Amino acid sequence: MTFQVLVVGSRLPGVSPARFKHHYEKHMSHIQKIAGAHFPLSHTRRYIQRTDGDSATVLVGSQADFDYDVLVEMVFESEEAWKSFCDTLRTEENAKWIEQDENTFWDRARAKVVVLGETELTERKV
Repeated sequence: MTFQVLVVGSRLPGVSPARFKHHYEKHMSHIQKIAGAHFPLSHTRRYIQRTDGDSATVLVGSQADFDYDVLVEMVFESEEAWKSFCDTLRTEENAKWIEQDENTFWDRARAKVVVLGETELTERKV
């Protein structure tokens, strides 16, 4: 059974959604390099669609419900693998680089992280 983590991420004030996505993709490329074998099995980023550059394309709810910019799902082999990933990122050198980089685009104060439970999938039957 895998260990899955969900991250809710937001951009800093003054950072456009396009700049946020561009910077986060570069950030993740570097994270993948420094984490090496400790990187998750998968790291899926789902960005909120903002067609006018600011407003979410809301189908149900209100703009206030979508004050974040990305949902991230990380899948690890186990909880121990998650902890190894975190330990790798927390070394003094890595933690310093991550903090400095995130301070240019990522609102760390608004970030949320939670462990996901079971996943159920229903697919179309043909």
